[in-house]
Amino acid sequence: MRIAMFADSFHPTIDGAVVAMDIAAEGLEKRGHEVVVLAPNPQAKVTYKRKVHYLPSREFKNYPGYRFVISPSDMLEFLRNEKVEVVHSHGLASMGILSLTAARALRIPHVLTFHTMANESVKYYSPLPIRQDFMISLVWTYLRNLLKRPEVVIAPSAPTRDELLENGVVMKSCEVVPTGVDCQKYSPERYDKSFLERYGLVGKRVLLHVGRLSLEKRLDVVLEGVAKIGPRVPDLRLLVVGKGPAEQDYKELAKKLGITDRVIFTGFLPDEDMPKAYASAEILVIASTFETQGLVVLEALASGTPVAGARYRAIPEFIQEGKNGCLFELDSCAEAIQRCLLRSDSMMINAVSTARDYSVDSCCAKLEKCYEKSAQILADSS
Repeated sequence: MRIAMFADSFHPTIDGAVVAMDIAAEGLEKRGHEVVVLAPNPQAKVTYKRKVHYLPSREFKNYPGYRFVISPSDMLEFLRNEKVEVVHSHGLASMGILSLTAARALRIPHVLTFHTMANESVKYYSPLPIRQDFMISLVWTYLRNLLKRPEVVIAPSAPTRDELLENGVVMKSCEVVPTGVDCQKYSPERYDKSFLERYGLVGKRVLLHVGRLSLEKRLDVVLEGVAKIGPRVPDLRLLVVGKGPAEQDYKELAKKLGITDRVIFTGFLPDEDMPKAYASAEILVIASTFETQGLVVLEALASGTPVAGARYRAIPEFIQEGKNGCLFELDSCAEAIQRCLLRSDSMMINAVSTARDYSVDSCCAKLEKCYEKSAQILADSS
């Protein structure tokens, strides 16, 4: 099968949607499919392992690193030449709309993965100076109108699907298909003392935070948790992996809280270092209320690293209190970190076991069924 994946965000910008698309594309290719990508034309192009067709775009000034397409250019000609059989959008904005346009013009099935809670992100990055409640209402109106059109909408987790339905989104079909995790790449065997030495962390109790440094990721909650329990755990350190528009805000907060000596901001790490980071940390901490899945949770679990995570949206689907991690409300992050630290060794086996249920291959097999279902729905409607 020849699949065209549409992306609102793309390399060199890296976020959850980009990572999820890359994992799905590679997994599908291993199963014998061919994947091409359409993305906004970036200011700096990077080497990529599959064919990419870039469309003219401009920067979204409210969120540095993100771009929106201003013209479909030769999109249809490219898709016809590639003999694409199914369109799969990983975006909700300009590329989500263009992917629908392309699928209808070519009369091929359209699948969309709902990666981003746009109703949440608009609180931080709205381009319009209007009341927040009104803006959120507009976003839900847009989502209801958009998501009724694909043959299949994919939710990365059951809570995400349920939230769409609860907000009046009517879809032709909605399937739950998480992004899979590579349990060979992410494994407890990736523990690396030299990685810890690089950051002066040997002999320390290392908390890990992985993700784009943006306001909706709520790293502030984690920093405040570290400040609260730091005096009781003198060897506690927080390793923050990632970059983003709120990086300076978080660094200033760490300074204000008096924990700059406990927090290390690494920036983006090379792909080969990520398994080392997960396996060498004692626990992963994630306070984001924004996650439709939270792939970092599965990557940590596969590495044998328990997770202290916010009891919100998708995270509780993967974390069981006291078995493979601990859950918290946003005002009790510090307590969850402490519970997790006390039982981290005993939770390692359960952590790895949880991740094995979400292998890349098994999740891509579910994707194949979604593509087949989308073709059948389109045929039945003709």
